[in-house]
Amino acid sequence: MKRILNILNLKGEGESYQSNNFKEKQKEFAKHHAQAKDFVKFLTTLERQFKNISRGDLKAIEETLPSLLNGLKLIWTISRHINQDETNFEHILEAISNEICQKVRNQIQLTDIFKKRPPHESIIIIKQGIQVLDTWQ
Repeated sequence: MKRILNILNLKGEGESYQSNNFKEKQKEFAKHHAQAKDFVKFLTTLERQFKNISRGDLKAIEETLPSLLNGLKLIWTISRHINQDETNFEHILEAISNEICQKVRNQIQLTDIFKKRPPHESIIIIKQGIQVLDTWQ
């Protein structure tokens, strides 16, 4: 982008409409780039928790949630960008919620949970699913 600005300045069009428009878009792009770097930096700190949610069983997810919630709270407090726009954080929370709900749904298939397991095991899994969802709530 700096090369383009140099070329525009050399052509004598440093203050033209195209040049000003380009500079405005460049500033907007730089802002979004900084936000993206901020998101990656902070969300990388929660990578272990995200892996536990995506790969773990219900017990592992339940044990992971307090650490995840503390990390999210810290990110909200520290981040320059995430706490400026609630919709960005809502998208993160929604993605986590969807993953947790899908994991519980996969473990508790209502059509065959009692067919594949003895009743006492099925009840334990259902209680774990309820506990995971209550902890996340």
